[in-house]
Amino acid sequence: MLRFGIVFFCFVFSTAMAMQKREPLQTPSSRTLYYTDAQRERPVVVELWYLTDLGEKARDASFSLQEGKRPLILMSHGHRGWRGESSWLAERLAKKGYIVAALDHHGDMRSHFDALISLRFWERCTDFKFILDTLEKDASLRGVIDFERVGFVGYSLGGMTGLSLAGAVAQNAKSAVSKIAGYPVEKGLSETFDFSHAEKNYKEPRIKAMLLLCPAVFIYSPKALRQIKIPVGLVVSVDDEVLPFEEHAAPLIEYITPFKLKVCRENVSHYAFKDPSILNSLHQDVSVFAEAFFRETLAEKEVRVLR
Repeated sequence: MLRFGIVFFCFVFSTAMAMQKREPLQTPSSRTLYYTDAQRERPVVVELWYLTDLGEKARDASFSLQEGKRPLILMSHGHRGWRGESSWLAERLAKKGYIVAALDHHGDMRSHFDALISLRFWERCTDFKFILDTLEKDASLRGVIDFERVGFVGYSLGGMTGLSLAGAVAQNAKSAVSKIAGYPVEKGLSETFDFSHAEKNYKEPRIKAMLLLCPAVFIYSPKALRQIKIPVGLVVSVDDEVLPFEEHAAPLIEYITPFKLKVCRENVSHYAFKDPSILNSLHQDVSVFAEAFFRETLAEKEVRVLR
């Protein structure tokens, strides 16, 4: 009997220790990366969220290597936003095993805003091409990030950025810019502003799936939207007071045919998606929607789930 008790105790103890070793960190770590695109003389600041093998939350901790390479989720903030505005979603995705990289778009941030820089919306696309190239060259990340499984999350103007990266080519950019800027191009903007890069193709083939939160559609025609072939998850509000449903969400639903669609119907403001300080029921619902979307579209391998 005593022998059985000792064996049983050893079994329970060893099992508990093994489970403890496998138990991942509940709150992901984060770090800030500072780069400069020398060709454009443009700073690109990135916030990374990821799992670590430590037993407690820590800034700048080492990446977890227990599960091999992980999918990468890129994030683009809205007009006059910043890289942390969707941290509520970034942390949730990181807990599920994704590595999340949220960018600051220089000149269109709450802490640094320049009207003319912000109107160069195509620079946002080039930010992501630059950061993907940079991360791929980083030897310390080669065993961590699976660049064959890259997803994207874009909110508001970040959603418009995503549509361009997915293959939609802008048309009538001058007219669209007047709507974004809030004043007509007839006041001289068309003479002083260089639109030569506005209607180029910025498709990024490394991005395999795209989640858009209340995206802007100013610069895209139905024909342009039909060029998008990758899976798109779409979250929109019928009460969007900034980007009205009929002008922005409805064309996307009609011409893209989203892989997954969530329509918020109960007084959901456009700005409800950008406040990281309040983890409300909307954030919970959208997080679950995002997890399901990326699980289906980037799932070459099983993604580790935190309990």
